[in-house]
Amino acid sequence: MKRFFDKTLGRWTRHFFFVLVRSYYALFYNVSVSGKHLLQAQPGTLILATHVSRHDGPLIAAMLYSTARVRPTVHWDEFHNKAQWFPMYVSGAIALSSPKSWEAERRAARKTKVLKIIGKVLRNGNSVLLFPAGKIRRQPEEIIAPHLSGVRDILAAHPDTPVMTLHIDGLGQFQPAQHDKFWSFLGRQKGRRHVQLTLTPVTDLDPKEDLAAFNADLERRLNG
Repeated sequence: MKRFFDKTLGRWTRHFFFVLVRSYYALFYNVSVSGKHLLQAQPGTLILATHVSRHDGPLIAAMLYSTARVRPTVHWDEFHNKAQWFPMYVSGAIALSSPKSWEAERRAARKTKVLKIIGKVLRNGNSVLLFPAGKIRRQPEEIIAPHLSGVRDILAAHPDTPVMTLHIDGLGQFQPAQHDKFWSFLGRQKGRRHVQLTLTPVTDLDPKEDLAAFNADLERRLNG
């Protein structure tokens, strides 16, 4: 029954919000996407994105919506924020992590369950979006804490998963802002801000590496 509603009412709702969100970004941002065709030919991809602003999640979902369904991953606290329940449900967000107050056994069981959910999503041909740094950057570069294990855990559990990095340029506070003249007829000096999304396939991430070394390698790729 849940799958039926997702394919009918859920699909219509996603289309409606896609039109709204895509229209917003078309009006106020000039967005180009490189490598989108590679994602279309590679269903069930783990997308590892830089995190430069609060727009990242909805912007990526809107730009890739017509290419592939992208299921975002979010932190437990964000997922269970009542104010964000509806957009989380519509986007099919997947909650990562768990409350630190839980017992170790319960947290381990939760991680196992999440990895199974992600595996099922990938096998169904949907892509999964993950921000390896876990939060919006407060400095020019991406910094991945050595203890964050989400990416490595997913690849260790599902080693055949195709992987792509996604770089967002022109949107964050530490990135140069360039604008076109889209709104010049209204007397505004600045028009839409130019934003570039670049998808790049990755074939040599090794989840067997030490976690700190794995994260350092991934950090280098995201800052490359």
